[in-house]
Amino acid sequence: MVTIVDVKKDDQAFLYELYRRTRIEEVSAWGWEDRELDAFLRMQFDLRQRSYGLQYPQAQHAVLLHNGVRVGGVILQESPQDIRLIDFSLLPEYRNGGIGTAVLKRLQEKAAAHGKSVRLHVMRSNPAVALYERLGFRLSEGDELYAAMEWGGN
Repeated sequence: MVTIVDVKKDDQAFLYELYRRTRIEEVSAWGWEDRELDAFLRMQFDLRQRSYGLQYPQAQHAVLLHNGVRVGGVILQESPQDIRLIDFSLLPEYRNGGIGTAVLKRLQEKAAAHGKSVRLHVMRSNPAVALYERLGFRLSEGDELYAAMEWGGN
């Protein structure tokens, strides 16, 4: 069972660890020492948090719980027209087990009940693209690096 709960102050350490664990493989290839990697990732995390706060001031920041265990995070912003999936991350050991599918289907059900679409942006190289496509998301625009995808609508 997946539960979505609003972020609390004591979730910040988990959210940083989630960010670090989703980026570490990519940045480890740079050959930096652990201290340098952590400082870089901390800076990137802090900048991302501030940027999302400015771009999406009404967004819901939430932690994903699976059987009471923190397994991921999500940032959503709802408008009269759509639900924007701004960020969606799972710890690596919880991927490919149905958690992401359950969260996305819940968003789709909520959107459908209110005549809204679900929109997101994703790097084209992200393996999650296949999941989004399997759940009926379609490319709405994009470039060589990023794809804007949408499900449903009015």
